[in-house]
Amino acid sequence: MRYKKSAWILFAAALLPARSFADIAAAFADIGYGARAAGMGGAYTALASDPYGVLLNPACLPGARGWQVSTMYTKQFHMVPYALAAAARGGRRFGAGAAFLSSGDEAWRENTVFASFGMKAAGSDGAGGRLSLGLTVKFRTAVFGNNADGGLNRIRGSASGFGMDLGLRWKVSSAWTAGVLLRDAWNRMEYDNETRGVSYDESVPSALVLGTAYMPRENLVFTFDADKALYGDVSDRFAAGAEWMLFRTLFLRAGFSQAAGGDPNRKVSYGAGLQHFGRRFGVRFDFAYQTTVLANTPRVSTSVWF
Repeated sequence: MRYKKSAWILFAAALLPARSFADIAAAFADIGYGARAAGMGGAYTALASDPYGVLLNPACLPGARGWQVSTMYTKQFHMVPYALAAAARGGRRFGAGAAFLSSGDEAWRENTVFASFGMKAAGSDGAGGRLSLGLTVKFRTAVFGNNADGGLNRIRGSASGFGMDLGLRWKVSSAWTAGVLLRDAWNRMEYDNETRGVSYDESVPSALVLGTAYMPRENLVFTFDADKALYGDVSDRFAAGAEWMLFRTLFLRAGFSQAAGGDPNRKVSYGAGLQHFGRRFGVRFDFAYQTTVLANTPRVSTSVWF
């Protein structure tokens, strides 16, 4: 019964009114992680049974296949580098994972360490066995103003803080799965402005993502995510994608994401993957290409199973 109550709390959060504004809307922003997820428009909340579940939905981690390690690199808008390393271990009832993410340069750099845990609500039988809950704890740091070309009056300082994500995954049937992520449900950052000699606290904007994945055939999956705005100055966003597996080796993907209200900044994604599995070892290379009105961005991921 307590697991069902936890599930309803997450869903009820979608009905809360939006807050007035986000403290620091661009801080530690979610740009979409993993070339597989990016190739499907970022709609991955119900499907993240791999190391990217650490960032995208820890409730999916019990479904990870053995030990998995993955890395990703991208240069967002050809300007901001992002490097990510993540690992996960799935099991019959429990799953766990960890990740390290670094982005930016001397002008502004952000680092985050993630630790995640997921658990099935009950045994393998019954509705309870199809429900999983997850938790991710994050420790964050930032440094800014260390660029030599910023001039003598540049703002310099540092920041540190924490965050917590809550996740839920429900396997409705063998073909249909639903997921919920309440990102940064509880978080805080403390900033130290060395130039002005002041310190202050701000929150990283929270986000509520509702997702679903439908697999009509073993080699075909469709995904859809709805990112509900929790702030008055942030729009709702929707994402959808598909993945087609050929010969159990090649994957083709496509997807898009779009803000509600006619925002012209639609993101269209294309992707591909190539994998090989042995008896005790597997490897997959994924590539995604995302087009936007600002700049097109490629993503590359490498994943290993053992």
